[in-house]
Amino acid sequence: MRELTLTVPRPADPARLDRFLVAHLAGLSRRKAKGLIDAGQVRVGDRVERRAGRRLQPGDAVQVAFQPSLLDAPPLPRDSEIGRGAGWFAINKPSGLPTHRTDAAAVGVPEALGREVHIVHRLDRGTSGALLLAEDPVTAAALAAHFADRTMHKRYLAIVSPAPSEDAGEREDPHERGPMQLRWRVSRRSADGSRAELVVTPTQGRTHQVRRQLAAAGTPIVGDLQYGMPLPGGVPRLGLHCAALSWADASIEAPVPPGWDELLEGTPAAPTAPPTPPREPTRKPVPTSLRRLQISRASARILRSGHPWVLPDRDTGDLRGFAPGDQALLVDPQGEAVGIALVDPAASVCARLLAIRRTRPLTDEDIAARVHKALARRAEVLALPGTDCLRLLHGEADGLPGLVVDQWGPLRVATRATAAVSPFARTVYATLDEALGPADLYEKDHVQDLRRRGRGNEGDSLPGRWVRGDAPPAEHVVHEAGLAYRVTPTDGLTTGLYPDQRDNRARLVSRLPADARLLNLFAHTGAFSVAAAAAGAARAVSVDLSPRYCAWAAENLARNGLDPELHPAVAASSAEWLRATDEVFDAVVLDPPAFARARKGQAGWNARRDYRGLVTACGRVLAPGGWLLAIINLKGVKPGWLRREVEAGLRAAGQIPDTVLDAPPPADVPRLKGFPEGIAFRGVLVQVRPA
Repeated sequence: MRELTLTVPRPADPARLDRFLVAHLAGLSRRKAKGLIDAGQVRVGDRVERRAGRRLQPGDAVQVAFQPSLLDAPPLPRDSEIGRGAGWFAINKPSGLPTHRTDAAAVGVPEALGREVHIVHRLDRGTSGALLLAEDPVTAAALAAHFADRTMHKRYLAIVSPAPSEDAGEREDPHERGPMQLRWRVSRRSADGSRAELVVTPTQGRTHQVRRQLAAAGTPIVGDLQYGMPLPGGVPRLGLHCAALSWADASIEAPVPPGWDELLEGTPAAPTAPPTPPREPTRKPVPTSLRRLQISRASARILRSGHPWVLPDRDTGDLRGFAPGDQALLVDPQGEAVGIALVDPAASVCARLLAIRRTRPLTDEDIAARVHKALARRAEVLALPGTDCLRLLHGEADGLPGLVVDQWGPLRVATRATAAVSPFARTVYATLDEALGPADLYEKDHVQDLRRRGRGNEGDSLPGRWVRGDAPPAEHVVHEAGLAYRVTPTDGLTTGLYPDQRDNRARLVSRLPADARLLNLFAHTGAFSVAAAAAGAARAVSVDLSPRYCAWAAENLARNGLDPELHPAVAASSAEWLRATDEVFDAVVLDPPAFARARKGQAGWNARRDYRGLVTACGRVLAPGGWLLAIINLKGVKPGWLRREVEAGLRAAGQIPDTVLDAPPPADVPRLKGFPEGIAFRGVLVQVRPA
């Protein structure tokens, strides 16, 4: 028998007792709720309540006792298997299905599968996601050992309410079996800011660890009635999903189930009245103000899964007659509306999604609202002391596909990935002026296919124009955390500073010991070296193949009162310099390009092929307890690729990865789930110990 005490939230929605129980106990039917009430298993305050229609007030304590098997368990979908290996397989367990039977009347995963399996680990009944199963006891024991010795890496998604004020954090709490630790970062926030989706990485595997630690942090998981609180309207399930497991050379990922986004936005779980039958047909009528553009079945599926681009194929409709920037209603081959998109008929991405499941065109007011929402997401970044360079708008992730706007001190620079942004760009710029004050504005075009390999265009030039203003200052200086850097924001893609590494500079510098020695490889203009030297590093060595960037790095050091002689910038191949040096460092920054052409007498660079070897070379110059910040901008690799390459490379150097932390872009460079082309980079921060 399980007992729960539920405090009625404000407002009391639903206020009727039986409906309140149904809204908050996932899997409990209205009939079974009345049965519990009739059986005297429900108390309001200190008294047994036998009236199903009892009106509840905010603050009332509702106590309910029930057998877990009373809750309806969902069936296991036919396509639930998400991975298979030698003697094991994995399923995407739905929320509400217990891992093990709770009593003789219950159904667990083995019963749902209809055969005997060996369960390697456990997910709570309300938790969905990756569940690892073995077909024999030997394999089960071998896999369980990975959980026991913490070589099984786990990644969860959690919807929490209230949302944390920070964008990332770490936490350690006491436990009867030793401390429990986890790291988290915000991947997105609800429209009203009250809820957030977190990416959570626990170090241990304590019972209810993620639920307990997030609740202790003041951000309980929605739907968690044991450690959290009921929310108005109820929640259809526990907002916790095991998104990925990885071990040795294997990894599995579990996509989020249907309805996950509704948890984030707070859609009520249980209506208080039967839904009104729709008056219109299932197929949405096409507005006369918009032209239809038919897309293929595959394109419709991709859009509905979260990716915002349409690439023309043989089933794409006639693009003739569309001008760049026209809005079109996308329809699938059955005529069902998919959403609204911006059309660029001659581009390799012929349409960019503006809104899924919408049939009305976006207005200037809609665009302005998206700008204001994007700025609200960046409120903390805009308020960072001593920092005046950041990304104000990040294209698709902010609902403004194809348009990026950066703030460089008093100057704004807009980068257009498609001519289709022209009709709404002026509204965007005007809204930024109203919200942040007027600024000179330069607009440049980067219209190549962003799926191309490498960091950007060949060379360092993009066509551009002044929208407001007419010439850059003779010397353009911006600030990050109080440090000054010379930049060239109107020149092209290489501006002299990557503000999207702001958080990583802070992460690394905060972990450096006194009088640290830093090696900054592929150093560009030396921003990591400047940050480390300003924090007290005894020596920061910058290595870059470009003499121009090395001179720029020395200039940035001197600009901040730091001695370039103590912190040298060396014009050399990073790989060759590593082979020649006998220095040992407390930290190494590794941020190579994804690809580089071969130079005369040298081999070309391919990160997919060569990254691990370069990590091994870095590991050989790392001091015990040293840190490696590894970064890559490589398209087409699966999540976890970088971590596996880094850990394998360090082990080959005789170093054991002791602490592994995610090192993602900051909050002003958000990621749109399902859109890998929009990821600025992948990063991990690893502390090592000798083997």
